[in-house]
Amino acid sequence: MPIRTSAQTAAPPVTSTEVAVLGLLTDGERSGYDLLRAAEQSVGFFWTPAKTQLYAVLRKLVENGFATSRHVRQTDRPDKTLYQITYSGLERLRTGLEQVGSRVNRNPLELRIFYGAHRPRDAVIADLERVRDRAREHLAELERIEQTFDHDRHLFPYLTLLRGKETAAADVRWAEQALALLNR
Repeated sequence: MPIRTSAQTAAPPVTSTEVAVLGLLTDGERSGYDLLRAAEQSVGFFWTPAKTQLYAVLRKLVENGFATSRHVRQTDRPDKTLYQITYSGLERLRTGLEQVGSRVNRNPLELRIFYGAHRPRDAVIADLERVRDRAREHLAELERIEQTFDHDRHLFPYLTLLRGKETAAADVRWAEQALALLNR
């Protein structure tokens, strides 16, 4: 039986946060702050990391050889650390992209609605109104982005924008239908 080295042992499953961070690093070397800003303008519409979670993932990626880091001294601002994806990180991203989404989608709102009979009716209605209102705002924001979006140059991000629009529109329809059922 061959001896397995640490590089050959199975790596733990890739988390959604790792996938998102590694994906953001494919655009080039960035600081944690730069990654948070980039996420807000791209994957943040469907994946939003907590600042502490992002930095913990970055440390883990560096420790496991999926990214490198370098310290940059600055005179006019605090020093910063820049991160860059490695070849192993690119392979980890590719593996992770095939694994992401294979787990159960945990949605606390749907759990609250599912057991709505055990909650005050006003609380359920308030949840549904929040879903409707946020979905309307999100849809309007995505439509504004779409007007300035270069569809040909950024095809794959555009595909996620289209899905976001459809999902937001569906959430509006669902919430309105649920509110109508509760109010009859």
